[in-house]
Amino acid sequence: MRENGHKSISPEVFAKLGREKHLHEYCGIIFKLLGLVIDYISADDRTLRLSSGARFNPFCSALRGAPAGQARCSECDIANARLAARKKAPVCYRCHAGLHEVVVPLFDHQGTYLGCMTSGQFHLENSERASSADIRKLAEECGLDPLELQNAYDNSLAVTTLQLEGIIEYLSMIGRHLTGLHENLIYMDKINTPAKIEVIKKYMEENYRSRLTLGAVAKKHYISPGGLAHAFKKEMNLTFINYLNSFRVTKARELLEHTALSVGEIAYNTGFGSVSQFNRVFKVFTGKSPGEYRKQ
Repeated sequence: MRENGHKSISPEVFAKLGREKHLHEYCGIIFKLLGLVIDYISADDRTLRLSSGARFNPFCSALRGAPAGQARCSECDIANARLAARKKAPVCYRCHAGLHEVVVPLFDHQGTYLGCMTSGQFHLENSERASSADIRKLAEECGLDPLELQNAYDNSLAVTTLQLEGIIEYLSMIGRHLTGLHENLIYMDKINTPAKIEVIKKYMEENYRSRLTLGAVAKKHYISPGGLAHAFKKEMNLTFINYLNSFRVTKARELLEHTALSVGEIAYNTGFGSVSQFNRVFKVFTGKSPGEYRKQ
């Protein structure tokens, strides 16, 4: 835990967040729509590098490739991330090099600052741009070619005020997803194996109508498939699939007894992939076919 209400994310949790598929998909979508590279910066100033360093604005890439430019850019990033954290609200700022960027701070359910989502740099509609003299001076200070830097600056993405509102909303939405992932990771890391199995059982019982696999359920709860299979067997004395099928059959029996739904409808309403699979599994657990069970 850091001072001033900042929470450092453990290396293990941070690495798991970086592997989260949806975050990379969100990054790819906004790049295709607007050409922006979004990222997450933790409270202790680590970045997930969702774009793997690719797709950066050429202007920013040039500056960050020079030691002097990298130092000024990093200082600007950190200062404005901390400003957003203090304000507890999104900030759109003009960086030292004359481009704009959005920072959206993220907080857990206790109000502790976790980090921020960032948008990458752009020109903002109707905002003042850096002068040629400013760009030339910046190039000289960073040991860069003034004409190339000016060209990269002029060709940087331009964003309208309406698009800016959308960017802030998009980053806020991703931030809520990321915060939920973080809290789930922390919770699952803290609780013991029996408690983990109870959480997973509840999830399975609430989602038994969906297609559930050992691998998908394990991934959602940040456990290896092998670890989940072993824990399930140890705690429940049942395999993952046997517990799932047993629960589905129980629900199917209720529908057979209390509704006029057809066997096919019941099969799909209880998560089975086909009527034949339903018939086979139902008979394993009850000794009768669904039709026989209903008649009896």
